[in-house]
Amino acid sequence: MHMVRSLRFIGFIIGCTALASCAGSRVQSLAKTTQETLELVKKEAQRAIELTMQKVQSYEVDPDIGREIVANLKTAEKQVDEQIAEANQIEQRGNREEILRFAEKTNVIIQSALTDLRSLNDLYDISTFTQFETATFFPTGDYTIPADKMEAAKKSIEPIVKRIIKFFGEHPKQRFVAVVVCYGFSDETPVSKESPLYPKLISKMNTTDPTRQELNAKLSELRAKTIATLLVDLIKVNEGLVPDPKLINYDIKWLGKGEELPYPDKIKDYKPQDKRRRMVSLIWNVLPGSLYAQGVSESAP
Repeated sequence: MHMVRSLRFIGFIIGCTALASCAGSRVQSLAKTTQETLELVKKEAQRAIELTMQKVQSYEVDPDIGREIVANLKTAEKQVDEQIAEANQIEQRGNREEILRFAEKTNVIIQSALTDLRSLNDLYDISTFTQFETATFFPTGDYTIPADKMEAAKKSIEPIVKRIIKFFGEHPKQRFVAVVVCYGFSDETPVSKESPLYPKLISKMNTTDPTRQELNAKLSELRAKTIATLLVDLIKVNEGLVPDPKLINYDIKWLGKGEELPYPDKIKDYKPQDKRRRMVSLIWNVLPGSLYAQGVSESAP
């Protein structure tokens, strides 16, 4: 990927910057070298914005989360612009001590941005979108996973859990927010008032006379919540494999889409009663804390 090559190049320049800071004869060029490095970081932030928008379009990043990532990347880009302007002014003044102090301060900013961009690039190299038919987890007319389906449900989720745990291990000292977004969908099959499911759904709704659409929306929401919770529970069971669990926060979201057609741009021949509509989709992202603040507690490192 273009971003990987550029990030390696930036790392090389940072090394050169450090060497320049130790050589008095080259200190005059240090501000310019730092400025050039900042320009490259800015380009990679812009590239990350483009990739984020592509991931949103391919359903691998939730739109709301994508907007927050892009907003934070643009804030970082603005901060880099301010550093570039300062570097230009310092270079013109030519004060040796001022240049060295600026280079030291800016190098910390560059390293932090570089770490975040690298991990975001690594994330975007992974497929983070999965779909399940609800029959994999739930019997007809229920939103809880029965004992006889639990092992099969765990086996379906385990590959995602392993990939997330592996990602944590590949970035052992970085603070992350593991974001899990789950959408539930249903077809147009009505929920009978005589069914055991009906009173269960009514007890969780703000109306005593819901429409078919409202009942199916609530059913799909509760199924989405069950799957999202199962995924996070399985991750936490395996936290012994995570280098430092204290660096990991979780943000879990679920939404019932009800009878809304799942991804109509991909499938054009849905029917009113159609198992392809009875599904749960799951998106997971492991995001640097600087790019996604939701789920980060005040006591987080």
